[in-house]
Amino acid sequence: MLINQAGIALFYHNFLSDEIMDDHQSLASYFDVICRFTKENFKESLKSLMLDNFVFFFYTHKSHLHLVLKCDYKNFDEKTLELFSEITINAFLIKYIGILEDFNGEISLFKSFTDDLEEIVNSKLDNFRESLILKN
Repeated sequence: MLINQAGIALFYHNFLSDEIMDDHQSLASYFDVICRFTKENFKESLKSLMLDNFVFFFYTHKSHLHLVLKCDYKNFDEKTLELFSEITINAFLIKYIGILEDFNGEISLFKSFTDDLEEIVNSKLDNFRESLILKN
């Protein structure tokens, strides 16, 4: 999930199915609140949120976009996820810079980024598929 400074999920992708989570905007707002809370109260950025069976990995880009990834707990590799996050956000910014400058709230404009994301995942990041939960 790619979240802007206002807590809006600009882009959401599910590697397991074509179904879109009904409430991904609420989840984006929740993640945004958690990140702001830790930054304001503890003066630190949230990097990960570990649950019993998986981990949410948080990455904040210098553009202030946030990427949140749901990852496999057993294969969690922070360096690989940071590299993937940087590549992903940079590709998103290059593709949509004009739309982002005059963003009107219409997130459907970013839907085509799915193809770009699949290309990034299938590229030279060997450990990335193992880090994300890509299979049931």
